[in-house]
Amino acid sequence: MNKNKIKHSKRGLSMKIKLKYIIPMLMIIMTACTSSSCSKKTLQESSAVNNESTDSSSTAQVGGNFPEKINMEIERVKFDADVLAHSSENMKVKSYKVTVRKFDKEKIKENLLNGIEVAETINYEDEDSYSGTKEEYLSVSPTRIFFYKNLYMYVNHTFSLSEDNRNAELYMKDTDFDFASRDEAKELILKELDSLGARLGSDYFINMYSLDYETMKENEEVLDMDGGLDKSAYKSNWSSKDNCYYLCIRQSVNGVPVGYKYSDADENINEYNAPIQLLYSSSGIEFLNIDRIFDFSDKNEEVVLADMDKISACIAKKYNDILNEAKYSVNKLELHYICIKESETKYTVRPAWVVTMSQIGENTYNFQMIIDAQTAKEIIL
Repeated sequence: MNKNKIKHSKRGLSMKIKLKYIIPMLMIIMTACTSSSCSKKTLQESSAVNNESTDSSSTAQVGGNFPEKINMEIERVKFDADVLAHSSENMKVKSYKVTVRKFDKEKIKENLLNGIEVAETINYEDEDSYSGTKEEYLSVSPTRIFFYKNLYMYVNHTFSLSEDNRNAELYMKDTDFDFASRDEAKELILKELDSLGARLGSDYFINMYSLDYETMKENEEVLDMDGGLDKSAYKSNWSSKDNCYYLCIRQSVNGVPVGYKYSDADENINEYNAPIQLLYSSSGIEFLNIDRIFDFSDKNEEVVLADMDKISACIAKKYNDILNEAKYSVNKLELHYICIKESETKYTVRPAWVVTMSQIGENTYNFQMIIDAQTAKEIIL
């Protein structure tokens, strides 16, 4: 995939590799608790519970469902976490088979390159790429789509979802633009995805930002090769025609979000690596990145999920077993269907808790742990 035309930027949307994630991965290697050794003891059974700060009822299931909040401490691990269980009533979820959707490359080309004069075509293995005369670019394989037009190259320098330089909060989430309201734009975008063979149905999560041209102009930053500002690469004139919506879309199944490992260097399941990301303006799609889409088939089986005390005990054991004095904070547990890669074309899917945590200290940083919601054992993607 040739992305060299996009200049370096502190705001780069495509910057997925984060050095900070090397540290949590090293910690995982150092810990004495592997995915198969996480304790299944309940918090009440554990002698590590701090009686002064732990309420034994804080993980109790309410009416057969998971608690909405966990507040307690187990040695060096503090839980002050929201629990998002979604549609897991009575601590059960459905079981599914999963396959990776295959795209019709000719259909993608016909739709996205309509009206674009192609200057160069490259075919390599199962990937086809096309460069337009006005800096447009399309790369398509059987499972992935990457496309952008000229406006995206400027927006890429103004808006960031990355944890290192996030500025997404500068852009209002409730502003409608003249060319289409947010609801109208969503409807148009879903139709566009349908036409590309990327239909999502009615089950998905969307996070949508309204990127107004004034805020983009104020926050534009382009770096030269020496790390200095390259103002010659700034957009010469911003106007209301540049107003656009940026969408992060994640599939869901029966109301439960779908996650998977994005890359070896970035395993976390976050907004900035949502599988479908799209920029939409009055001219239509300006940027589209579909990493992959999964199709699910119901196995007509129910999976009984482990109690929350077993999940919490697994988390606490792993990080208390690390040979240091660091303290850890558990901030959120959210139920997902996690697609686990077995081969290039084969995945299995498991209900799992995505645990968002942080190490507390002079240099606090965030990371994640994924725990099988049925077995209460860690999943290493």
